[in-house]
Amino acid sequence: MGASASREKFRESVTALIEVDVSPDDADFWDELWKIPSSADEVFELISPDAARRLRDERFDNLATLFTQATAQLCQIVETPYNIYFDQALNCVRVLTRILPFLLEKGDLGDPDPNVEHLCWGTGANPIPSETLPPPEDKIMGLVIGGNTNDVGEESAYRKKGSRSNSVDDDDIETVEEDDNQEPLALLVVHAAMHMLFLPQFTCDFYEEEEEDDLSTLDSRYSKRTNGTKNSEEGLSNAEIMRKRRDEQRAAKEDREMKNEAGLGLTKHADTGVSLSPRPTSIVWAAGCGVLPSQLGYDANTRKYDKNRVELLRLLLASCCDPLFSPADEYNPLASRWLAVAVAADAPNAICLFYSLLNTILSYDPNGLGVPYSNTFASDTHIRLVELSAQVLCVLLDCGLPGNPESVANDNGDPIVEFDEASKGGFNIFRTLLARLDSSKELTFIYKGFVRLLKNVYESKNTYLPNSLAKLECFQELLVLLWKLLEENPLFMNHLLTQCDVNEIIVPICFLMYQSRRDPARIGLVHICTFVLLKLSGERSFGVNLNKPFKTKLPCDMPLFSGSHSDLISITLHKLVVNGAYKLVPLYSCFITIICNISPYWKSMSLVSAVKLVNLFELFSSPKFLYSGESAHRHLALLLEVFNNVIQYQYNGNQHLVYAIIRRKDSFGRLVSLTLAKAISQCSKVYGDKRTVQYDADKDKTDIVSTSSIDERGNPIDDRRSRSSGRRRGGNSVVSDQESTISGDAATIDTGGDETMTTTTGSSIVGDHFQPTEEWIADLKATLPLETVTRLLQHLVPVVDEMCARKNGVVDEVEILEVLKDVTMVGLLPVPHAIVIRKYQPNQYTALWFTAFMWGVIFLRNQNLPIFDGQAIELFQVSVAPGDDD
Repeated sequence: MGASASREKFRESVTALIEVDVSPDDADFWDELWKIPSSADEVFELISPDAARRLRDERFDNLATLFTQATAQLCQIVETPYNIYFDQALNCVRVLTRILPFLLEKGDLGDPDPNVEHLCWGTGANPIPSETLPPPEDKIMGLVIGGNTNDVGEESAYRKKGSRSNSVDDDDIETVEEDDNQEPLALLVVHAAMHMLFLPQFTCDFYEEEEEDDLSTLDSRYSKRTNGTKNSEEGLSNAEIMRKRRDEQRAAKEDREMKNEAGLGLTKHADTGVSLSPRPTSIVWAAGCGVLPSQLGYDANTRKYDKNRVELLRLLLASCCDPLFSPADEYNPLASRWLAVAVAADAPNAICLFYSLLNTILSYDPNGLGVPYSNTFASDTHIRLVELSAQVLCVLLDCGLPGNPESVANDNGDPIVEFDEASKGGFNIFRTLLARLDSSKELTFIYKGFVRLLKNVYESKNTYLPNSLAKLECFQELLVLLWKLLEENPLFMNHLLTQCDVNEIIVPICFLMYQSRRDPARIGLVHICTFVLLKLSGERSFGVNLNKPFKTKLPCDMPLFSGSHSDLISITLHKLVVNGAYKLVPLYSCFITIICNISPYWKSMSLVSAVKLVNLFELFSSPKFLYSGESAHRHLALLLEVFNNVIQYQYNGNQHLVYAIIRRKDSFGRLVSLTLAKAISQCSKVYGDKRTVQYDADKDKTDIVSTSSIDERGNPIDDRRSRSSGRRRGGNSVVSDQESTISGDAATIDTGGDETMTTTTGSSIVGDHFQPTEEWIADLKATLPLETVTRLLQHLVPVVDEMCARKNGVVDEVEILEVLKDVTMVGLLPVPHAIVIRKYQPNQYTALWFTAFMWGVIFLRNQNLPIFDGQAIELFQVSVAPGDDD
């Protein structure tokens, strides 16, 4: 049958399913349907969204038969993986990928439908038509697909080299016979997809699966490990062997120290539990975390299985899309049974899948051979595999409960999770695996992977030859994955800040923020970059590391400066305030909080940064901003804290900032002398009787992201009391900060509820405008820590004025900077205040925002082959630009 004939035949079959009732017993129709060679593009084109919904709403029996037969065929191919059935299995995979999202529109988190509920989760005696069931002799079907819940996490041991064994133990037969109910089709689909991701000759090479643990197996594994160590030392001299062993001992010691610093302590021991080791390691797709190159069963560079892996990852993504159909304000990360099945402890090959996805992403090198245009020889399919791996891994890490990072091992030293923990509701084996990554080598591999991939966002544009370097498009998914690691794995944060150069990650983040500041479609990207910077800025090591000189040339219009990575961050954030989209207004507090957190460690501020920070102070102290809302002055308080931190703790080397403050002394003087009469007069000049405000600071107060203040010893502190007491008696203040919150708006992604900003660039906020009062003036005076800057100006302004008078006003700025550099301020400034660090504090709105943002990215990135239709999506708003055809 030719391509056009098969396409037409498939079209006729789809039309028949929509127009007439087709009996499940019509073997000729169904057999022919599954054997028609159809590409993924044809399946998605011929089963349109309208056709899929008509099939669901008008011919549900046909849809049920289609779903059950496709599922049964996948179960059969897992049971008997013969090459001759692979094309037919791919047809089933494509059809399921197409229809599953439309079923889930009526699923757990969508608009419930009893028919869909019964089809997906019914456990009747025989929900699958008898014609599609495997032969009766395949009695281990229930164990292979769906797993044995009595052996949580132990994967089936029945796959032998190239085929299945037809023999089963008596105990297994009894288990099957005792289970009168067929497992739900939803569970069968998810488990079949996870099995097929590691199916011999389909998605991996032949392999021999390890048997379940018993004493002989443990002894054998220990013997292999010991022999492997000996074999690795063969051919080495005694000196090389001793050096290798010393390196291993040193690495083990560093790992223990790293765990102690993170408060994880010693490894706990347990007799039994769910193994967290990938078995067999030979089937993992790429080396890296959990798997060494020597442990792979095939060439890690092979691409022969990429197409089939892409098809199955699409199916897994389609089966986990429940969150798309939940309204944002009602979303529950524990409510989806489809996701719960995929991340359960007994999910087939879950551990191998985790390491395969993670290593496939982080081992990819977009630079290829390092030769211009070498990307033209790269496989588009492999790039698509990397992108889908990132999306699927993010989805699997976004549900359930956080993993426990405390390591547990059995008597053999293998990592496990105890059965009690694995059986709890909300357990997510993928989050547990992510939290348990604890080897320095693995964490370094992860860091290098992120650096290599994220640097591509500017390196691909920074070439002499146009388009000579491949551009990676999945950087937003990478940022979500980076966030998950920072949140879930305490060792990764510590390793990143103490053992790696965190600036390698900061540069691409700042570049993305700078380039995306005016793009409405990338407001969400700016949000996630801000979250990462805010979380990192809460650590002292981060601020210290930022003093490394910045020498990278970025392909953007950023002003030239000679300074450090602290300057890069401040210049970037300044640009986002003065030249960013209006929807970035809710992030202003976060921007200044980031600068405030790093300011005590900022050794030498560049002239560009100094001028821009003082310009920000002028902007936020202008009547337009100061009187835009009752809480508008908190931006000024944070900026003054930046100045105070630099003056008190890093005066030497920061004469540029001191000089910039002197030049703008009137801005500070106006705040010091502000009275109620002046405030009312200035407010009237700006706003008059109008009730229209371009910027309303009170809109910047919804609890999507919050920070809590601590001192350097980790004690909680209250900002307002710390400022007032710090001015009176210096440093040992103790306070709590509940400020610095942002909205969760992400441009085209609206999380719903009252937590969003729905205004657009240049729009106005209409309502009763704020009016200054005596109480507000008193609160402003108490909140703004002006004393340090005032003392500085009182001493240095006369010095500069005298110098100018001596030279008749003709003074080189370099001379002034030299004078300021040599001036000592000891005894002239107030007693140094306590350093206040504002740490990121997660809350329910943050998690919801990340879910909405992540799924919004996935939705937009899957439009070439549109897995999801925007018509029924509730998690965020889908807007089609005028002129778009789809």
